[in-house]
Amino acid sequence: MPVRNSLVPAVWIVLLTVGIGPLMALLADDSYLLSIFERFLIYAVAAVSLNLILGYGGMVSFGHAVYLGIGAYATGILADAGVSALWIQAPVVLLASAGAAALIGMVALRTSGVHFIMITLALAQILYYLAQSSSAFGGDDGMVLRERSTLWPGYDAFDPWHFYAFVAVSAVLLVWLVDHVIRSDFGRRLVAVRENSQRANALGFDATATKLLAFVIAGAVCGLAGLLLANQSEFATPSYSNWQRSGELLAIVILGGVGTRFGPIYGALAFVVVEHLLTGITSHWPILFGPLLILVVLFFHSGLSGAVSMLGEKLRTRQTAEVAR
Repeated sequence: MPVRNSLVPAVWIVLLTVGIGPLMALLADDSYLLSIFERFLIYAVAAVSLNLILGYGGMVSFGHAVYLGIGAYATGILADAGVSALWIQAPVVLLASAGAAALIGMVALRTSGVHFIMITLALAQILYYLAQSSSAFGGDDGMVLRERSTLWPGYDAFDPWHFYAFVAVSAVLLVWLVDHVIRSDFGRRLVAVRENSQRANALGFDATATKLLAFVIAGAVCGLAGLLLANQSEFATPSYSNWQRSGELLAIVILGGVGTRFGPIYGALAFVVVEHLLTGITSHWPILFGPLLILVVLFFHSGLSGAVSMLGEKLRTRQTAEVAR
């Protein structure tokens, strides 16, 4: 699973797509379109965090959505207690999701392959069923977010434009953070461990510690995506952390391109747009989405990111040929 870089930073891709949402909402005079792009940005953050451990660390986690649930519930519990300030909520969410990732990682990283997948799934499902059976937090019905996170005086969390700006800025910062980690020395060590952990240990890298740190970073970032999701839906529910949601995140990363810097962003945008269009046709839209995912995997081994790169290469070749004439 090779690492693919680009001269275009992932953050610029997010900035471009961030601008599409307001533009479409203004042209259509429909602020509801902002909520669709908010969902895309939140999924992009969660998918980018999963891609860090899947594409660059070689760790196939089938329970990654549990951090979405942890972030959402931590936000909901604090809001229920009257604590809505983001500067308090964000550190709590970070500690809760990073702590859970550390515990799950310390257990799961003792294994590899199918065993690693099943352990991440099993531990995530334990937390899912705990949330589902807890009457204090609404049980299977979940809990309503009484108040969205507050930032500063003058910020209206329920104004669609204010809230979209909050989600957009948060998404850009988080994607930039993960992209910076990928391009750092730590990111290169993580890839070295993925390629050959024994050789990495011989070179002086602690393979287990490197994987665990990446696992914790990914969990913390996904937890912050859960904070955004709880604010966006004004709700926290166990379904945010079940295995189906983890499967969606895996599908997004695969669709966009595993191990590519901004493939998960393409995948998140395609997933949300296709979901929005297909739900107007049938409630069983995953039946139609499945063949699309299969076709992308069959014809573009690097997902949508590979397709975009191929198209860009063809355009550059054509321009070069025209200049040569």
